[in-house]
Amino acid sequence: MWSCDAFGRIRNIQVACLLGILGGGLQGGATSLGIFQAGRFIMGMCVGAMVTVCPMYFSEMADPASRGWLVGHHAIFLVFGYMLAGWIGFAVYFAPSEFSWRFPLCFQMLPPLILLAGSPWVPRSPRWLASKGHMDEAYEVLRKLRMSPADPNHLAAKEEIFQIKEQLRMDANKLSAYGGNPWKAVLQKKSYRKRMIIGFLTQWGAEFGGPLIINNYAVILYTNLGQTGYMPLLLSAVWLTTAGIIYNPLGAWLHDKVNSRRKMYMTGFAGIVVTTSILAAMTAEYVGTTNEAGNAIGVLMMFLYLAMQGTFCDTTMYLYISEIFPTEIRSIGMGWSLFGQFAATIILLQTAPLGFAQAGWKYYLVIICWSAFFLPCIYFFWPETARLSLEEIGKNFGDEVAVHLTDATDEEKARLDRELQDADVVKDNGVVVNSEAQATRGSDSVSEPETQKRE
Repeated sequence: MWSCDAFGRIRNIQVACLLGILGGGLQGGATSLGIFQAGRFIMGMCVGAMVTVCPMYFSEMADPASRGWLVGHHAIFLVFGYMLAGWIGFAVYFAPSEFSWRFPLCFQMLPPLILLAGSPWVPRSPRWLASKGHMDEAYEVLRKLRMSPADPNHLAAKEEIFQIKEQLRMDANKLSAYGGNPWKAVLQKKSYRKRMIIGFLTQWGAEFGGPLIINNYAVILYTNLGQTGYMPLLLSAVWLTTAGIIYNPLGAWLHDKVNSRRKMYMTGFAGIVVTTSILAAMTAEYVGTTNEAGNAIGVLMMFLYLAMQGTFCDTTMYLYISEIFPTEIRSIGMGWSLFGQFAATIILLQTAPLGFAQAGWKYYLVIICWSAFFLPCIYFFWPETARLSLEEIGKNFGDEVAVHLTDATDEEKARLDRELQDADVVKDNGVVVNSEAQATRGSDSVSEPETQKRE
């Protein structure tokens, strides 16, 4: 969390790549249990950093209209990695014993090596650059990202850097009430606390929806449903392939069409309740029997479960938490939210073997009951974030917005564009927002003392 703000998103990704290469090498080449455990620990640091920084970086680079698709690529390639692992696991089933476990572990080194090699050509986050005062570089990144023949004057980039700059200024003034300490603000500012709770529960809730239980114990579950030999491994690989090729890309695409993170997430959990309930019923009735129809329905429910979870939940969970936090606490919020994911993962994966062994089909009730409880929580308490810039999302959490763009009227937008047309937007005095253009600013503006009194 600290290093993300101190050194930037790209530097953290590069360090995570180095950790991944080292961790994979230690695991694959381990000559003792201690070396293997050290490799697992280092690889865990790599994964923790990657899943925290990457969606945050994508979100800070994307425009509101395509943010769902771009940030959705994090979940797409995450499950693509699971898919690749599934097929490698199936392939080495037929290989000699030592190769069958060393090769998959060594293969972990390849993706971070490719990412590290390409990272020098990846632009730095414009929002991180702006927060560090590098407005020239931030604007140049945005200018290249938003370049379009229909916008020869780069008004889209000028609007965005102006909005970022004004919001950073406003938030810095408010942060001064907490001694300029974002950690203190996270604990004391009501809207920030709400974000932290929602971010944590978004990730916790997604994991308690059961994807890693079903993925990690798929071979056992398929075996319980009558599959034998290499067939459980093959079904597991095919299961993950449908997510990597169909469901997660479909979910990322839908986000910019449906334009509601809440509806996507609620649809996913409704589907989880239905499919897991039927899977539990088939398991209770037909496990240990030769009833092919009942066992086939159980296998089908596992695939339909993935269709709902992969399409509507997997992309949403990372997208939503990358959107809800303002720049000054985004890395803190992302780190805390992902802590919720990993805490839930540890609890579930440590209890699942015992749960399936002792309770059998009843262990599915953990997924079913949680999902049924979580669904109305999303409906009543999760604010919408779609189609708003990162700087504008704060209004749905009760915060003031410095400059409105996506929800401004055509007239207000035209006024601001006239101001920005020939302005040097990277300078503090580059744009003088007159009484006309003031209409695009937060209409509920209050003075700083008044704001502090409210909080």
